[in-house]
Amino acid sequence: MRASRYMLVFYASIIGVPLLLYLMLIADALGAQLVGRALLVLASLGLIAFGAMGFAEVWAHGPRESADVAVEPRRAAAIPVYHAERGGGGRRIVSFSVARFIGEKKAVEREAYRVEVDGHSTVLSALLSIKERQDQTLAIRYSCRMGICGSCGMVVNGKPVLACETNALKAAEGGEIDVEPMYGHPLLKDLVTDFDDFFERHVSVEPGRYRLDSREKYAAKEAYKQSREEIDRYLPYSYCISCGLCLDACPVVNSNPEFIGPQALSQAYRYHADSLDQRGEERLLSVDSLAGVWGCEFAGACSKVCPKGVDPAAAIQLLKGELMKDAVVGKKDK
Repeated sequence: MRASRYMLVFYASIIGVPLLLYLMLIADALGAQLVGRALLVLASLGLIAFGAMGFAEVWAHGPRESADVAVEPRRAAAIPVYHAERGGGGRRIVSFSVARFIGEKKAVEREAYRVEVDGHSTVLSALLSIKERQDQTLAIRYSCRMGICGSCGMVVNGKPVLACETNALKAAEGGEIDVEPMYGHPLLKDLVTDFDDFFERHVSVEPGRYRLDSREKYAAKEAYKQSREEIDRYLPYSYCISCGLCLDACPVVNSNPEFIGPQALSQAYRYHADSLDQRGEERLLSVDSLAGVWGCEFAGACSKVCPKGVDPAAAIQLLKGELMKDAVVGKKDK
């Protein structure tokens, strides 16, 4: 049974409980106490059954197995604490505590660096200064340096961010900047993580406009037209730069490896909401599962960390609404 049908029955059972209670009272008033008691028993059994199924689903997910890389505890002796100092011309010397991958030990250790920054310095520019002048072995992934490519995602002071958009002085208000690789992706080296699984999830929802006539794009007679209202339905979700921060912040992705994640689901809604896409119900069915939209617990952390203001949490709820509408009245083709 499709997950949306399962959820529909679940919600209907909850809504139906007050109705069953009213029927029981009516039955009691008419003297048919046996019928009233039977209705109450059925309602109770239904709630117990759905509660047991929900508990079994949560228990089955369990925590993700730990990676092959051990993280050693932070050692105060190996990482001296440097307090920020005032430098000439409004510049400051700040301390960076950077997670370094030690291949021989298969472990992550902390290494401290001191960097002079100013009000225009970003965390990425500071890390590049470290790589250029202090430690050429530091591994960093970056490209555009202006918040477009999404390559420099990392965890700064405990929050997934783009290093090129994070001001170093503001991040160092506590006297030190703590830099780590993203948690939700396999570690390759230092601050570089593996995105193969991320892009497999992205591709799984077939993120692209689908037209029934495959030759149409080569022989279109006129430009495709959309109204402002049609564009506004999907435009907010088209700004995704595939940086992976939303997956890193999502507690479900980090505990249930089967969950496809907020980035892929937001892109599924982006193309489902596009009036020029003709895939119709097929795209909805591809995410109608407990590994799809029904795996989302609506923590909202994915939307909070998005550097482009995309709201994956809202997109997932809109997909749920479309699936519930499909389950009740059926989906009309675009």
